[in-house]
Amino acid sequence: MKLLCLGDSLTYGFDVRPAESWTSRLSAATGIHIDNEGECGDTTLGMAYRLSQFDLDRYDAFFVMGGSNDILLDGELADIYKNMENICMDLKTTGRPVYLGIPPLTKKESAMYGWQKAEDVEKHNARLSLYRNWLLGYTAEQGFTVIDFYKALADAEKKSGQNLYADGVHPTADGYAVLAKAAIAAFK
Repeated sequence: MKLLCLGDSLTYGFDVRPAESWTSRLSAATGIHIDNEGECGDTTLGMAYRLSQFDLDRYDAFFVMGGSNDILLDGELADIYKNMENICMDLKTTGRPVYLGIPPLTKKESAMYGWQKAEDVEKHNARLSLYRNWLLGYTAEQGFTVIDFYKALADAEKKSGQNLYADGVHPTADGYAVLAKAAIAAFK
C-alpha cells in the first residue's frame, strides 16, 4: 500500500527524529509506504493548494490532518470546515480510502514557546473541541475512517500521568508513539 499523508507539523513529526514520527512508526509496523507531506506551519488552505500538486493516482489511500494552525491563527471555523471539505472531496473522487486525523489539544506552556498567547489557550482548545466534533460527524457522514489523535493523546496522558507534549503543541517522542498506536489500529 502507498499512502499520501497531507498535513502540518503534527503529520511531519516536528521536534523528533524522523524515525520517531508517528508516520515512520506506522510504516515500520505495517509495511505501508508513506509519502509524508506534512509541512510545518501549514494551514488547511495551504494544504488544499498543495494537494493539487500531487498525482493522486500514485496512491492507494490518503491521510489528512490539519486545522491546528488555522485555529492558533484565529481563523474562522467555517473556513476550516470548507477547506477540509474541499480536500476530502478531491480525495474521495479517487474512490480510494480516506483517513482523517483529529488534531490534539494544546497546553498552556505553548505560550512560552510562542505558539499562542497564554490568554488564548482556553479559547483555542474550545475551538479545537468544536472542530473535533465537526470532524467526527463529517467522517461518519462521508464514510471516512477517523483517527482521533485528540482522544488518544488526552487518554494516554490521563492514564500515565505524564506530559506527552514537548512544547505545548507538539508531542514528545513518547507522544508520537501514542499517535502511532492510534494510526496502526486504524490501518489494521
